[in-house]
Amino acid sequence: MAAPSPLKVQLFGHSFVRHLKDFIRHDSTLRFNLNLQGHPLVQYSGFSGARVETLHHRLTEISDFEPEIVVLIIGTNDIYDSSCSILSVANKIEDLVRTLLFQLNVRYVVVMQCLHRCTPQVSSKYPVDTIWFNNRVDSLNLLLSERLRSVLDSRACLWRLKGFWTISSKERNFAKDGCHLSSQGQRQLYRNIRAAVVAATKRILSS
Repeated sequence: MAAPSPLKVQLFGHSFVRHLKDFIRHDSTLRFNLNLQGHPLVQYSGFSGARVETLHHRLTEISDFEPEIVVLIIGTNDIYDSSCSILSVANKIEDLVRTLLFQLNVRYVVVMQCLHRCTPQVSSKYPVDTIWFNNRVDSLNLLLSERLRSVLDSRACLWRLKGFWTISSKERNFAKDGCHLSSQGQRQLYRNIRAAVVAATKRILSS
């Protein structure tokens, strides 16, 4: 009897995905398969500066790999643009989730919360009013939580990122530019993604 095929998981989003992949490559304590039982195949597809529309044009990355679970790390670059309303960004993300579920037959989609930014300690390539930006992050996260729970609860969720919201955790987990993650932040993101995939796997097995 042939062994069951390993679970396929795809991380799909902006540069945080690529940075995490690079971080794992250089940290011997971490694994690309997230140290999960069953040794799932985990694909990392991250694109610098990617917005939701960018990812719509990259869906062959998903259709070629055929994952059961997709973890989306998106939204930050969209809300950085003041011409984009929070509602329009939420609509685009929900549309992407629906495309993944109903056209590409992904079994479960996890949307990771967008993260705040911190006041930069060095010159930043992406300057922004952090109060304005963080208010937009909070509004988007709240709207996505309501949308995904009410419409797609059985097959999608917004994952509440742990360890990024207090002043002390922000000091630990963000790089000096206030935008990207420090080494501690990369490990914290890794732990959150791992927990999200474990939860998504349980949902799939119970469905």
